[in-house]
Amino acid sequence: MSSQTIQEQPKGSWLLIFAIILAYWALSMALLVPPMMTIALRVAEIAPDSKERVLGLLLGVGSVVAIFANPVAGYFSDRSKFKFGKRKVWMVSGTLVGLVGLWLIAIGDVPVMILGWCLTQLGLNAVAAALMALLPDQFPKHQRGFVSGAIGMCIPAGMISGFAIVNQFAGNTLLMFMVQPVVLLVTVLILCFSYKDKAPDENIEPFSFKQMLKDFYFNPAAAPDFSWAFLSRFMFFLALATFFGYQVYFLMDRLGYTAAEVPGIMVKVNLITSTLQILSSFLSGWLSDVLRKRKIFIWMSAVLYGVGLLIVGYADSYNMFLIGASVMGMSFGVYFAVDIALVTEVLPNEEKSAAKDMGVMNVAGTLPQTLAPAVAPLFLFIGGQTTPNYNFLFIAAAVYSVFGALAIIPIKRVA
Repeated sequence: MSSQTIQEQPKGSWLLIFAIILAYWALSMALLVPPMMTIALRVAEIAPDSKERVLGLLLGVGSVVAIFANPVAGYFSDRSKFKFGKRKVWMVSGTLVGLVGLWLIAIGDVPVMILGWCLTQLGLNAVAAALMALLPDQFPKHQRGFVSGAIGMCIPAGMISGFAIVNQFAGNTLLMFMVQPVVLLVTVLILCFSYKDKAPDENIEPFSFKQMLKDFYFNPAAAPDFSWAFLSRFMFFLALATFFGYQVYFLMDRLGYTAAEVPGIMVKVNLITSTLQILSSFLSGWLSDVLRKRKIFIWMSAVLYGVGLLIVGYADSYNMFLIGASVMGMSFGVYFAVDIALVTEVLPNEEKSAAKDMGVMNVAGTLPQTLAPAVAPLFLFIGGQTTPNYNFLFIAAAVYSVFGALAIIPIKRVA
């Protein structure tokens, strides 16, 4: 982060920062609340006898679409030459596609819901790709920690807001699904009028599938810092996905709560952990800019997340579970905020392929959501036992997190 690098790009305005925060907050609502709540409610309404199978199929197909949608949308965003702006077009059109997808989920049967969720993932991941590319596009390196910290706050804030909206319109399926994407559309339009997109690269090669495959070919040895950052995020999110995927069953099997009691427990825990995540995200992002340090925040938070997993794994009471979850919430806030800033500084080609490369990095966060449920039974039923062993599961997840911490150390371009 030399002074020369800092002077090459002017600071982003406060108006732009505020508009990005609004858009990412709304995107978090529209993209995260459906798989966490409203889709499950809708599936239970139209397929009550096979809701578990239908929900698994729907979310599984959607996650596959998400893995490819983000980097591919980012790739075309980098190549776009629209007068309106190479990022703006993808944010607006992606929001409209996502809105249609959520509308289909609200009104359709199972096949239509699957189509709708695929469209939602396709559209909203296009929004995410273009939105995240604004960080390297519009902000100098010494400002990115603050902005990424603010973005990190949007995820828990969006989830809480989304749950509140669903609760407000409970019983009205259409409004439970449609309010969030409408809010997203409004915030995206506000964002589009808050800045001017960077000019497209005039020297870019004409599009062809052969050129596309060539552009997506990646040699880890040619961009080692980016590769280590990818591995770190992948391992950390594998730990994260393991906890999120099995915390409900842990509360029921280990702590003895009934299915009816779990939602109330989850609301209490999420309010506390979300507050810690919001505070830690903002403070760590800002502090990493002040100190001009990124790596220490990331590896310390990844190790602490592993400590939180161990506390949960051996918890035999609600209070112990809450302590472990709180440690993890605070650690995730630090990791996510500073990791975004670090990634923007190790991109293979920030000028020509920022959105595509940010999209590729996003795969490190989405792929574990598919892999974690497939790997977890190996630890839950280790040794052929018939009752789930959450100690081994969360020990394994803690090891994932520590590997995520270790993977950040070899990065050389960022302190």
